[in-house]
Amino acid sequence: MSKTISFVKGKGSINHNNREFTAKNVDASRTSMNVVYVQIPIEEAYEEIFGQAVNEYNAKQKRSDRKIGNYLSKIKQSKNNEKVFYETVVQIGKRDDTGILDEDGNITEDAKLAKEVLDEYARTFQKRNPNLILFNAVLHMDEATPHLHLDYIPVAHGYKTGLKTRNSLSKGLQEMGIAPAIGKNDTETMHWQKRERDHIAELCKARGIETEVLGIVRDNYTIPEYKAAMREKEEAEAELEILNSEKEEAISQINTTDSQIVSNCVVIDEQEETLKLIKKQIEDAELRIKTKQEEISSIAEAMKPSDAELKEIESNVTSVPAMFGKEPMVKMPRRLYDRLIARYRLADTLERLYHDYEHKTRTLKIRVDELKAEVAFLKDKVQKFTDFIEAKGLVEAFKEFLNPKKAIEKVRENSVRIAPQRASVPIPAKKKKSGSAR
Repeated sequence: MSKTISFVKGKGSINHNNREFTAKNVDASRTSMNVVYVQIPIEEAYEEIFGQAVNEYNAKQKRSDRKIGNYLSKIKQSKNNEKVFYETVVQIGKRDDTGILDEDGNITEDAKLAKEVLDEYARTFQKRNPNLILFNAVLHMDEATPHLHLDYIPVAHGYKTGLKTRNSLSKGLQEMGIAPAIGKNDTETMHWQKRERDHIAELCKARGIETEVLGIVRDNYTIPEYKAAMREKEEAEAELEILNSEKEEAISQINTTDSQIVSNCVVIDEQEETLKLIKKQIEDAELRIKTKQEEISSIAEAMKPSDAELKEIESNVTSVPAMFGKEPMVKMPRRLYDRLIARYRLADTLERLYHDYEHKTRTLKIRVDELKAEVAFLKDKVQKFTDFIEAKGLVEAFKEFLNPKKAIEKVRENSVRIAPQRASVPIPAKKKKSGSAR
């Protein structure tokens, strides 16, 4: 039986591809059969691919406003229809001819052969497509039919102005020898897909998998026309299977996202309270540091004898000649001696206080640095949640969720809708307790 080769534009749900959440159409007992070829966070992939080009570009810029801070963010905000990354879902056959499990729950031979072809295709994808950098690639065996999710970043080189290396699908494909687009119905992507389909067809042929649609003349169709029509029909059916699977995943992800929003709102509220507390602790610690520094300055000042005292001591001290090789000595009035002893005792006490305050100040500074690091960590978590909401296109929904007036209105609407239902349900009468009267 001949099989179709499907190339479908995926929705690029990296979390689902990596099974960070599981949709209804996934059999978790078979997830261990999946194959992961590459999993690199997209931030790291962008740095590895474009980091050097960005650094070289920025080094030539004299104006800071022309420098590129983060190329990934720049692509996200681009108005030139550039996408951060692309996903292609590749599948051989359909549910009815290449299902993974048979009636007894065993892996079918068709599924095993399809997996072999997809595995070889995935492992040779990067060598064959050097300008489509894979950062996430997974073969799924825990759904209805074996299929690949290939997520890649298009790269083009040799630009004379601006960045020498950039995100560009059309130029990246052309750089790989793909013929340029002629029109909307004849693009580089279509040319590339045909090349890749032909390659997979060869892999299938080597394993005895028939991929051509055979037929006879029907109505006014010639045999070649009939073959082409049947192929398009089967490919459309296979793509529909994939798209329905993607739809199930999207619904599951939306449900998961809703619960994540609620739980993350609680977390954000808690973190904001924690941030306020930490900021207050920082302010208190910095005030204590300032106080300690002022005390240290006054202690250090108090430890310095005045110039007048030094001059008075020097003018009233008389040298005594050394006799019999003994240590030279001086003599001074008793009042100056008593003053020097008192000054020494005070200086010793102040010096110990000085070192004690210095230690406390260092400890406070360390604590302030720790608190500031904690603030930065919490702000980063809040920012990641914000990015998550934006990436899922749920900013407006989230704003509405945070609007107390709209929330109250929804509660009232639900109450009004539920009230008639409750009214229509008969309330059973309470049974009287049995028992003899005394």
